[in-house]
Amino acid sequence: MSCKGIITVAAVATPSRSWLDATRSTSLQRVANRPIVCHVLDALNAAGVDEIAVVTPPSLAAEILTCVESDRRGEQIQYFEHDPREEDNETLAALARFADGKATIVHRANGLLAQPLAPFIALLDHEPTGIVLLVTQGSRNTEQLGPSAREVLRVTELDSDNATLGLAGICMLGPGALDGLLRLDRTWPDMEALVESQIQHGSGHVQVRLVHEHWRAFNGNPLDLLDLNRAVLDTLRGETNPIGKDNRFEGRIVVHPTASVSSSVICGPVIIGAEAYITDSYIGPHTSIGERVHIEGAEIERSIVLAGASILHVGGRLVASVVGRDARVFRDFSMPRAMRLQVGDGDEVALC
Repeated sequence: MSCKGIITVAAVATPSRSWLDATRSTSLQRVANRPIVCHVLDALNAAGVDEIAVVTPPSLAAEILTCVESDRRGEQIQYFEHDPREEDNETLAALARFADGKATIVHRANGLLAQPLAPFIALLDHEPTGIVLLVTQGSRNTEQLGPSAREVLRVTELDSDNATLGLAGICMLGPGALDGLLRLDRTWPDMEALVESQIQHGSGHVQVRLVHEHWRAFNGNPLDLLDLNRAVLDTLRGETNPIGKDNRFEGRIVVHPTASVSSSVICGPVIIGAEAYITDSYIGPHTSIGERVHIEGAEIERSIVLAGASILHVGGRLVASVVGRDARVFRDFSMPRAMRLQVGDGDEVALC
């Protein structure tokens, strides 16, 4: 079945802690050296979707457009601004025109499903007027099931421990579903409201698929960012040809041609960005090294190091860490010996 895609961008995250990068948009935070929303585009492309609408709050529209356009890989992309505080159906009408009576897959911009989307889209072939909901158990950052959804979907029959069931940030809508919402004089909803409206007023069949802990999304918790980074790196197609001198490479590794690596051990999956400089170091699995990062005399694994950061002679191995843009982590050998920290609101430092 021919299908179009709609990517929904959430509003700016609440500043509960010092931020990691130059943006407060969760969908633009970087995993495997690319913004999350760009990995969402990859997932839709892999499912055969090449016409995509991006719905974004007005405050993020310019930033999202600049980022996506610099990374796009041939998709046809249209951009729509929507302010969830305003009660109008202009956005929904525009998206219904975009869908043009075809099936649509609605995907949150700040999360990924760790399995292909094409099999779920194919379910609409048997019920072309229906909808397909992906429900997950035990995953953080899911949408709560509303009362109509819980009643109609009979969640107790899906799983006895239904209190932890929630909607993954993806659903598939059969042809004409958006036109149906428009006829009900609805505004463009969030994922929960979209599902509730389809269940309450849709005439098609509702199909539910339980995906166990495969939905990952980032709403501001660095641990979720690390989880997404690990999931993306697990799909990495590595280039294991050794570069530099006195290096040992193991596993799937991608090194940008302008990066410099010497006298180091790199164990993939690992990605190393443009103009990074690494020497006398160990880079362990599930680590993303951004552009212009400087790592010297250090060990790091299962971590994200964002652009321009430096980690120098820290005297211990960094694990499960997120090092923000232009941050400096170093060991100071001057006297008197002491720990000197500059820690922002909500930041976390573990001393071992």
